[in-house]
Amino acid sequence: MWALHAKRQEIAAHVALELGLGDFSTLSAADRAVVDQQTDEAIEGCGTDTPEPSDCSDADRTMRRLLSEHRALKEGKAGEANVPLAKEGEVSAPRDDA
Repeated sequence: MWALHAKRQEIAAHVALELGLGDFSTLSAADRAVVDQQTDEAIEGCGTDTPEPSDCSDADRTMRRLLSEHRALKEGKAGEANVPLAKEGEVSAPRDDA
């Protein structure tokens, strides 16, 4: 669950930047509440399990990646969450030492 929480925090930080509020860690309580609500809406609205998923095509590449990784973690597919990162060279793929 920690990984899921950490991914949500990444999404919230990105939302804060998109809203022009700056660094998430320095937000006022009111701004943090706005960011938290927007974060929840982004996560819920762009999920595949929602009855009426939002059109998330307007989300930038980073947000789409973060939401995809969050969804994979939520579905218990933690290994899949690293696939886009590995393709971008941000993490190394597991080695096969056999």
